[in-house]
Amino acid sequence: MVADDAAAQSQEQGVAVLRGVFAKDSLARLKDAAVWCFEAVEADSVLAEHYKFNRFSHSVPLAVLADFGCDKLMQRLSAPGLEALFSEAMGCAVTCNLEQSWVRKKFAPMLAPASMYSEQGWHQDGALGVRFPAESGSVIPMTELLTCWIPLDACGRDSPGLEFVRGRQAALLHFTELDDSALRHRFRPEEFWAPELELGDGLVFLNSVLHRTYTRPDMRRNRLSVEYRIFPRSLPG
Repeated sequence: MVADDAAAQSQEQGVAVLRGVFAKDSLARLKDAAVWCFEAVEADSVLAEHYKFNRFSHSVPLAVLADFGCDKLMQRLSAPGLEALFSEAMGCAVTCNLEQSWVRKKFAPMLAPASMYSEQGWHQDGALGVRFPAESGSVIPMTELLTCWIPLDACGRDSPGLEFVRGRQAALLHFTELDDSALRHRFRPEEFWAPELELGDGLVFLNSVLHRTYTRPDMRRNRLSVEYRIFPRSLPG
């Protein structure tokens, strides 16, 4: 059962950890399909183009896993209380858009490809579909959404996880403001947080929350993850 305080935590801090919420056997099927998928598209340029494989971030649309033996993708979000958590966190009825949901492969630094790969830097998911002006200064409206992020491996200790600046932001930061050193100067050290997660755990975070891929030089294992994008049900499409 989803913890009762998760929605309040996401509203106050922008991000909440869900411990042991997701069935491990279900995640194992997702992982098997993801491993098969990445092996196929990394080896075949035709498949890579067909599945919209991004070689810079090693990402494919989550719906692709249906072609690799993993159907009923939405059932992975069937944990008791999860939809209510999403609705409470966003303040409205919600729906999941698989076309905007992803499966990602992140590499330990010592195992990363020499080219065509980059770690995901600081960003806000509310920037989805937003056209930024060339210069900073104006208020940039955010796309309304919530992200449910589920690792398919234990992460944050020996494999890449996520790092957050805890707290909701009033608006999107301009891309010129997302340098790590600038953010370290802008926010207090205690606001930076990189949780360690086990298989079965997950994260829910709001569109304004700053986050990035978290790695350390001593990490020795790669990580697979899936992320479901949740939108207000009233939005067109």
